[in-house]
Amino acid sequence: MKLKGFQRPLERYFFPVVLLLYPFFGITAGLDIADTTYNLGNFEYMSNVDPMWLFSTYFSNLIGSLIMKLPGAGTMIGFAVYCTFFISAMALVSYYVLQNWLPGWMIFIGEFIAESLCWAPRVILYQYIPYFLLTIGSILLILGIFSWKKQNILLFAAGVCLGLNVLARFPAIVDCMLILVLWFYSFINKDKFIDAARKTGVCIAGYVAGLGLPLILISIKYGFNAYPEAIIKLLSMTEGASDYSSGGMLELIIEAYLHTFKNMIIMIPCLAAGIIMFLMAKGRFVLLKKLAFIAGLLVLARYYYGQGVLTANYFYYDCMFQVAMMFLIISAVLCIIGAHGILNGTVEERTLSAMALVQILILPLGSNNRTMPVLNCLFLIAPISLWLMRRLMQRLGDGEWNFAWQAMITGVIIATLFQGALFHINFSFVDGMDGTPRDTKVTEIPKAKGLVTTADNYSTLKELKASLEDNNLTSGKVLTFGEIPGIPYVFDMSPAINTTWPDLDSYSVDSFDDALSSLDASKEPAPTVIIGYKENDGYANFSVKYDKLMDYIGKHDYNKIFESDRFTVYAANDQ
Repeated sequence: MKLKGFQRPLERYFFPVVLLLYPFFGITAGLDIADTTYNLGNFEYMSNVDPMWLFSTYFSNLIGSLIMKLPGAGTMIGFAVYCTFFISAMALVSYYVLQNWLPGWMIFIGEFIAESLCWAPRVILYQYIPYFLLTIGSILLILGIFSWKKQNILLFAAGVCLGLNVLARFPAIVDCMLILVLWFYSFINKDKFIDAARKTGVCIAGYVAGLGLPLILISIKYGFNAYPEAIIKLLSMTEGASDYSSGGMLELIIEAYLHTFKNMIIMIPCLAAGIIMFLMAKGRFVLLKKLAFIAGLLVLARYYYGQGVLTANYFYYDCMFQVAMMFLIISAVLCIIGAHGILNGTVEERTLSAMALVQILILPLGSNNRTMPVLNCLFLIAPISLWLMRRLMQRLGDGEWNFAWQAMITGVIIATLFQGALFHINFSFVDGMDGTPRDTKVTEIPKAKGLVTTADNYSTLKELKASLEDNNLTSGKVLTFGEIPGIPYVFDMSPAINTTWPDLDSYSVDSFDDALSSLDASKEPAPTVIIGYKENDGYANFSVKYDKLMDYIGKHDYNKIFESDRFTVYAANDQ
């Protein structure tokens, strides 16, 4: 198939270069010693990771561990550079392939929105590897559905991507629901049952191969009980972490949609007033009416700023979340309209609409981050939604009253573009999210060299580093507690137990107890203990675990060798 509009210079050169480089903006921003460096530590000390997390995100951990061995990947910036290419690749592959059906400039805008709203730290590969495999698998599925040549190969490859995705992040098992897109196409295209069954079988074969073959290799290396036991433990951890339960996660998703819908209700009377205005004195004062309605939209935007729906806090999610959710809700409605056939679209258009809708539905499943996973993976959803809006405009004609809803949806798109771009440029995960300026360049911590952080973050970490070095503790093992799981990675200290983040609810009290007991039984020197937060930071069993840790410290006659407003360091007498 010929790529439409590919001859245009902007579409051929400028747009792809922007999509390649734009994700690299802000790569030096922030030094987070929680989620970001926690994941980097898991890659560096992969053999030490708790089996539950090791196997539930095994392929992501393996990729991270392999990237660690590449030139320059030994620092946070170097590792981030490699990981950023996954974001660029999703945007570029989507950009090129979607030009089979959509105009290039429109795809570019959609991909720009998608890249802008990527909020997760780029090094957290259990996020981006699944997004990458889902995006590529969806594209292969669509190409396989629409193609006559190499159809079996494409459908099989799509299945492989989606099967492998289960090993990248176990909750991605719900991606198998993309088979609904194939069945939808077969239904509207009136395919014979035998043909639909054959295509389904090819997809299933690919899925089994993508999941089964690597799983066999994992079982050979770690034992055939290792993976099932880890997944059973993962599914049972909801006893101590209610937000990871199926009900808890669904509640968070529904709550996010309902909250945004409530914020959108005010649009209905505004839209009705606009339509009535355009229906009055038809054909007269059209320009004046349009200017008046646009002025009304600006007033609505000001109202949203006043209510905190829109903010200028570009260092935090709230600057973009609500408007991005409005865009997502509009996208879902447009996808339903497009899939239903109301737009008199082609079979291909209806199938693309169905695929985008299925992605919207499945992406947040298995996460306790509300609808944030969808916003982090709009590479196919955003451009398809923009195209469907254009198709709806064409379908409803040139009536004056159409300007009202067209302008309102366009306003949401422009606001998403504007807020998203400023968010992308200014945001850094955790570091500086309270508005504290990131104005200090890291020079004395080798792993973090070149990053720009807050003055307080850097000074407290330098104090900790000096204390560890002065007491010759950096070569030993460390046990961290209190929202500081990245310390082992940052200072090259091996973890003493099978997690660097024991305060998490997903790490049970029993697991922590077992880990401390294993230290009791060990003949190795007692590890250094570094504590961050000492008060409950929202975790259900924080206090219980903290008390157990302090009992361990007291039992083994530790000395407090350093204390600041942020960190406390304990070392055993034999150190």
